[in-house]
Amino acid sequence: MVKAVTWLEPLCGDMGAMSFGPAFHLVGALKSAVATLPTLWRQSWLALAALFALVLISQVPQIEIGLRRGLIMTSLLFQFVVAGGLYRVALFGERYAKAEGLGLGGIQFGKPELRLIGAGLLVALFWLMVFATLCVMLALFLGAAGLADQSHSTPHGFFLELVNGPQPQGIVLLVAIAGVMLTLTILSVKLWLHQAATVAEHRVVSLNALTLSSGQTVKLFLGYAYLALPFIVVSAVIPNAGNIAGLTPALIVNLALGIAVFLPVSIAFLASAYRQIMELRAKG
Repeated sequence: MVKAVTWLEPLCGDMGAMSFGPAFHLVGALKSAVATLPTLWRQSWLALAALFALVLISQVPQIEIGLRRGLIMTSLLFQFVVAGGLYRVALFGERYAKAEGLGLGGIQFGKPELRLIGAGLLVALFWLMVFATLCVMLALFLGAAGLADQSHSTPHGFFLELVNGPQPQGIVLLVAIAGVMLTLTILSVKLWLHQAATVAEHRVVSLNALTLSSGQTVKLFLGYAYLALPFIVVSAVIPNAGNIAGLTPALIVNLALGIAVFLPVSIAFLASAYRQIMELRAKG
């Protein structure tokens, strides 16, 4: 897989011209992520296994609803523990990760985890505020365009307007929705580095990540998409037949690949991108 990323080099060679400053080396970050994966497994195997077990058990249909909700909440909180361990290894290396508080098998709960939770809450709050603002703007825009109909309050109503509605109303609706989705996607990508910065800088980094990723958004998205592509393909071809304790083999395999492979390799990619960006800024 390390060699496979070389096909991106022609695509990314001139991408620095699209940035507001020096851009990190995308292929180098991808190669570093793949090369770091065995180390991440070795240092965080227990945390990854525990997260997989929590998520898998929460999906079993036979368990009581209260227990299911408790497992889901525990899984959400435990993700910060896993992220804290993985980022320690990816940012500081196997040699210095323990000095940063890495626990046995990647399970620990210290100041970095508390900072990650705080940063995550701030980022989520900001994202929700932007989402609500865009929804209000979209509603006002649709009202001004004469599209503020009750039928648009459901996805089915939106779809009917796009397909069967008079023109240009359908086109206006499509453009408005596309604009909202594009804005939210760009905002999400620009905030991806907040966890890496929080662990590396030993402080809560939330909206500061917007300036940290300035000029790097396209490369961050391309790298993440490249890493996600194999998992999307595998997910599409796994047969959905069969049943194991009420769970399909496809669900189990997707959870295993997502937690054991995609989660650590994506964190390693973001950590490498963060390190490069900080080195470029230090050089001026």
